[in-house]
Amino acid sequence: MQKHLQKTLQQYPQLQNAKRIWIGFSGGVDSSVLLHALASEPHLKPKLQALHIHHGLSQHADQWVQHCEQACTAHGVALHVERVDVSEQGSLEQQARAARYDVFESYVQHDDVLVLGHHQDDQVETFMMRLMRGSGLTGLTAMEDERPLKSGLLVRPLLSFSRQQIEGYAQQQGLNWVEDESNQDTSLDRNWWRNALLPALEARYPQARQSLLKTLTVLQDELALLQDLLQPVYQEVVDEQGCLSLSALGEQAPSLQNQIVRMWQAQRGHYPLLNDVQIQQLLNDFLNSRDDAEPLFEWQSNEANNQSGHQVRRYQDRLHIMAALPEPKPFCFELDLMEPFEQTIPLPFGVLSVVAAKEGLKPNVYELINYNGALKAKPEKRPSKTLKKWFQELGVAPWLRPHWPVLMHQGEVAAIPGLFICEGYGHPHGLSLMINQAVLNKK
Repeated sequence: MQKHLQKTLQQYPQLQNAKRIWIGFSGGVDSSVLLHALASEPHLKPKLQALHIHHGLSQHADQWVQHCEQACTAHGVALHVERVDVSEQGSLEQQARAARYDVFESYVQHDDVLVLGHHQDDQVETFMMRLMRGSGLTGLTAMEDERPLKSGLLVRPLLSFSRQQIEGYAQQQGLNWVEDESNQDTSLDRNWWRNALLPALEARYPQARQSLLKTLTVLQDELALLQDLLQPVYQEVVDEQGCLSLSALGEQAPSLQNQIVRMWQAQRGHYPLLNDVQIQQLLNDFLNSRDDAEPLFEWQSNEANNQSGHQVRRYQDRLHIMAALPEPKPFCFELDLMEPFEQTIPLPFGVLSVVAAKEGLKPNVYELINYNGALKAKPEKRPSKTLKKWFQELGVAPWLRPHWPVLMHQGEVAAIPGLFICEGYGHPHGLSLMINQAVLNKK
């Protein structure tokens, strides 16, 4: 088991090339084995950091935090503990999962890898639960061993190992772990599958687990084939920026439309994947909307838990998929750019980075405010127009405009970061300003 696990970890080049490796560490046996295995790899350990989510659902939750702290200290791995509130509305399992992934996505950055301890038994349970929900081919392939997670990657290296193998490894290595008492609560769907139905199924059909895993493999192969066949059509419909052409999508057969949307969502890393009913609603909302409408489709959003969720929006003929945008917050403050030194200015949405440039903004003291469409601006060698018209001409989507920073000087627009510098404010040894937002990266 130890050699097999070591070989499995080495098969993921993403781990070798990762900037940081985050492990979702609950303190249970699965994540304890994963932590031990990763920390035992000399070239991976320096990148390794652990994330523990404190749901507050158990009276032992604080004790689990202490256990995780002790385990991480023993392995020489930094631990980050995040407390979340789980709503009492809807499925407790789904709410807790959504809260966890919201935290994961907030930590995992570009070139980072998140490693989770899901194993073979979890895979079988997921397949059976999705079968009962009427899932299609994509859903029945259960969990992927790797997938995008925003700008990073999620990896599940234990999917080929059974819980029995994992517990054997933990005992052999002398590991300690916590047991969540809720795992015995069969009022929760996954626990009922694990503790009641699957044992009964295996008692009747001893080869049930192997047969289910074989079916999973076949379905995964068939899904891979479908995606390979779909790729040429997908490339015609999705542009280099990852936006979906609404007119090109409308020309496809309904069955292809469904698959294109699902593939688009997966490749852009916005999980959980939509089901067939949701995809059909999305298609109806956008394909049947007026040209001047601004349709919005949202899912997995929970204000009570501060979970941002996901959105699909339309601008002109293109569909954009993104993390849900926050409500615009007006801002106004002085910005001293007298010296061409590097600095980062936090904004209500994203950050503004300033660096020295050969051709850029003249050093000065400015006022930084958010977008006002009625203000007028005159870029160098261009006419004077309102910001509303400039943003329309430059193709800035309406939902981004309220968040956009504007540099003012003595009551006039001096520059729009990421778009242009106004006449009289350019300088051969000036400043370059770049905006970094969840859905925007412009100089």
